Amino acid sequence: MEIHDLLYERVSEPEPFLFECWEPEGVAVVIGHGQNAAQEADLTACRRDGVVVIRRRGGGGAVVLMPGVLCLSCAFLSGKSDSPWFYFQQINLFIIDLLARRFGLEGLEPAGISDIALEGRKILGCSMFKSRHLYFYQGSMLVNPDLFRISTYLIHPSREPGYRRGRSHSDFVTSLWLSGYPLPINNLRQAFSGEAGALRTLLI
Repeated sequence: MEIHDLLYERVSEPEPFLFECWEPEGVAVVIGHGQNAAQEADLTACRRDGVVVIRRRGGGGAVVLMPGVLCLSCAFLSGKSDSPWFYFQQINLFIIDLLARRFGLEGLEPAGISDIALEGRKILGCSMFKSRHLYFYQGSMLVNPDLFRISTYLIHPSREPGYRRGRSHSDFVTSLWLSGYPLPINNLRQAFSGEAGALRTLLI
């Protein structure tokens, strides 16, 4: 399954900012660069259902990509900071502001190292890959996916953010729809794509 990581290879001085916003067509488990697949995913269930396990460039925890998830991929060249944390903050606060301003979402906040939570439950996770001044951000927002697939294909993470407090997948994550925001994913895609220029200004 395509996870749109070719942005990393295409970004260049003439094109220092590339952004894509997309919805997966199939189901895949994506693990962080340094993770052991057997410690994060139920490989028996993945093989049974034909779910591929993909290793991404960046770190972070395992996620399940599937229909109903809005994926945000952003590759850029920047000298504003040497800290991935700085860019996590810039991008995630941009996402929180857009969702509040354009769609009236309330209760969104940064959580853990790089998550976004809605009233204490995870709504978006992301990762960052850095090479000198090149940064590659990948985020996945739970809009209206089948959340049961998360507990089907992922085991309890080997490392978890403090705000998770040992909660199971079903108690830890939520979606926009379950939280009372039944937003069409295409409307979200159009909003993020339309404001990509503002994100570019923040980052480079």
